[in-house]
Amino acid sequence: MLYFGGENDRYRITQILMLLLEHHYCGKALAAKIGISEAAISQHLQILKDCGIVTGQRIDRQMHYQVNTELLIQSVGVFHQEVLEKSEHMPNRDYCDCELAEFCSRKGDVKK
Repeated sequence: MLYFGGENDRYRITQILMLLLEHHYCGKALAAKIGISEAAISQHLQILKDCGIVTGQRIDRQMHYQVNTELLIQSVGVFHQEVLEKSEHMPNRDYCDCELAEFCSRKGDVKK
């Protein structure tokens, strides 16, 4: 399972994947295209490599990265199926029943 540290990490990883789906890039080029440090790109790429979604190939002194499209498509398919299965069991409510219901934007719809 992918772990993302925060909203910016999710956004950057999405940017990396979108770029790598179009072209193979080295870490330096990815960092320049996204506008972050090479160290940050390296951390994001390590997460993606650990999951097998990104692979690298050394060309001269630079590592060039590409998306394992088969695994990415399979992962998205598994996630999609899990979402569908969970949504089938979710009750369709007209009110908010979470533990913070009194603070919810649907406050007027809280079940009494």
